[in-house]
Amino acid sequence: MNESEHLQSENDALRTRIRELERQLHHARSFASFPPYVSPAVSDYFTAFHETTLAIMNRLELNDVLEAIVEHAARLAGTEHGYIHLRLADAELMEMKVGIGRFALNRGSVIAPGEGVSGRVWQSGEPMMVEDYRSWEGRIERLEMIDFGAVIAAPLKSRGDVIGVLGVAYDAANPFDFHTIAALLARFADLAAIAIDNAQLYTAAQREIAERQRIEAELRASAQHLHDLYTVTKRQAQELRLLGQVRSVLARAIDLSVIFYSVVEAIARTFGYTQVCIYLREHDELVLQHQVGYSHIPERIPFGKGIISRTILSERPALIADVSADSDFLGAIEGVVSEICVPLWEDDRVIGALNVESINGVVLTEDDLRLMTELAEHIHVAIERARLYERLWQRVQQLDALYSIMGDITGNLNLDDVLRAIVTRMLTLIRAAHGALALYDAQQNHLIVHVSVNMDYDYAGVRLALGEGAMGKAALTRQPVVVCDYRAWSERSLQCEAESTANVLAVPLLAGDELIGAMSAGDGDLKRIFTADDIRLLSMFAQQATVAIKNARLFEEVQYLAITDPLTGLYNRRYFLSAARRELERAHRHHSPLVVIIADLDDFKRINDDFGHPVGDRALRAFSDLLRRELRSIDLVARYGGEEFILLLPETDENGGVQVVERVRLLWSQTTIATGQGVARMTSSFGMAVYAEPFDGMSIDTLVARADEALLCAKQAGKNRLEIWQLQVEGGR
Repeated sequence: MNESEHLQSENDALRTRIRELERQLHHARSFASFPPYVSPAVSDYFTAFHETTLAIMNRLELNDVLEAIVEHAARLAGTEHGYIHLRLADAELMEMKVGIGRFALNRGSVIAPGEGVSGRVWQSGEPMMVEDYRSWEGRIERLEMIDFGAVIAAPLKSRGDVIGVLGVAYDAANPFDFHTIAALLARFADLAAIAIDNAQLYTAAQREIAERQRIEAELRASAQHLHDLYTVTKRQAQELRLLGQVRSVLARAIDLSVIFYSVVEAIARTFGYTQVCIYLREHDELVLQHQVGYSHIPERIPFGKGIISRTILSERPALIADVSADSDFLGAIEGVVSEICVPLWEDDRVIGALNVESINGVVLTEDDLRLMTELAEHIHVAIERARLYERLWQRVQQLDALYSIMGDITGNLNLDDVLRAIVTRMLTLIRAAHGALALYDAQQNHLIVHVSVNMDYDYAGVRLALGEGAMGKAALTRQPVVVCDYRAWSERSLQCEAESTANVLAVPLLAGDELIGAMSAGDGDLKRIFTADDIRLLSMFAQQATVAIKNARLFEEVQYLAITDPLTGLYNRRYFLSAARRELERAHRHHSPLVVIIADLDDFKRINDDFGHPVGDRALRAFSDLLRRELRSIDLVARYGGEEFILLLPETDENGGVQVVERVRLLWSQTTIATGQGVARMTSSFGMAVYAEPFDGMSIDTLVARADEALLCAKQAGKNRLEIWQLQVEGGR
């Protein structure tokens, strides 16, 4: 199945799920207004069904749905006490997510399988009734407010698995119509399970459908544009038949090069004009598009010279019956008698001219001028039609490219890779030569360039004030900035003086009102003008790029928290052991020594007792900072637990390890911690294990255990010293 079929299948499944929810809503509404003779319990049940279904449709947060389920279940059961337990994803436990009445005190409590009413319902997968919970032998004594009479609980199932338990309780034992209420609660639990299962799915489905509807709407709009274009072309073709073959050709052409070729050829063939050409203006030059009848003719003419330039500037058709009397005439061939030149328009500006010349004594007349002027009007329509088609087709291609590009970028969670991918994809998207991206540092209130691509200098690390340069101005104004001839721009950044860029387009990166950064695209060619389409496309791209950046930052933050000790900022024990295993494998492969060292702050409990835990925390951070300063970038250091730290020094033998430890031990003994009760001084003890010849494949756990044994010996030998593990640990340093 290809990607398109997979997306279609997924979309169909989402639509089916939504139709099922809507069917359930309709079903609930049809029962919500039962006639008066229906029993109150049943009527309440369908009212709860109806209201809970509305809660699913109107509340997309799971907690809101859970609150609604418990409230409606309690109302259905005629009590004010209700709860929901849900299974935890990472443990074989259930947690009370919602509790009302006296159950509110037990929110957040957890139970094991078989524990209490909910635990037994979890195990059995069947509803359960306890007529008098006070005397029931299975009650949970450790929970608060368990003085209930009757308790009813039903399983919440999803795809056959119990995902939770819905329960209600009564103050009295064996309430009225107990078994009927239990049956209704079991049925209601089925609805509740659907609500829980679909709360998140429905949100995702709505988002996916909205996105696809947006894309479908854009594609339909593009198709409608093409359809309208075809309609206009067909109507124009019918009108142009009156002028013969020339206008028929114009009606069929939607490419500018084809239009100019067809017009010139048809004019020469149909009306018998022997010398015909079309020039378009490109900045300071006239560029030949097509010609008939000239043995040689300039491909480019400096703008401002000749009758064609004069016609473009005046924006009026010109008839020169005798070219020999006109000083602006530029003769490409001998024997030219007359010349007609009419401007060619696009929108409200002249972009070029249609030029006809006669030879062999033929004098062009006002009739020829009228005909050429009329043809120029049709050429004008053809040009606009071709430009429209070109823009529409470009829009479709751009949207397709944007969708594809963002799929690639949002699939990457490494921030550096995401930033570089954003810049390179941006250059491809708007066909620019070079670009850069800077992120906003809110603490320093400036931008920091993180990526520059194809620029004369690597600007990574350059800091820009808000308002400095194109990116700084985009960040300050929070609006796109277009600069023509950047080198002459008075607001350019002095840090980019050496850059040879010409034109620049910069856009801010915004997440709502939050400034994330800015990015810019540039080109060294002054003729590369950034258009409104470029601004629109890059602004759309910037929105998606911002999402990708925030996702990557969030991923980095989660990754950092997962491997870092929050107090000291060092690696935690779990990450250290994982990284240490890799280092030990590398040392074994390369027969390279390493040492493992465990450090302990001596008499740390006394520091906490005498000065308080905040001072103890400061001491831990100070020792961590000392280790960072004294160790190499390739060394591993982590907080092992409490006041213990663990180090791994790759490519280090016993002597090297001793030097490091003695340096750290001495510096720490000289370190003071200021307190409100005076100055605190501390010493440290170290145990070291060495991995060296014969490199026997020892495990990291063995090395750590040996270092720990050596540390114990250092403590027993008087502290403030280093012990190295031997077969019988002895001797200190």
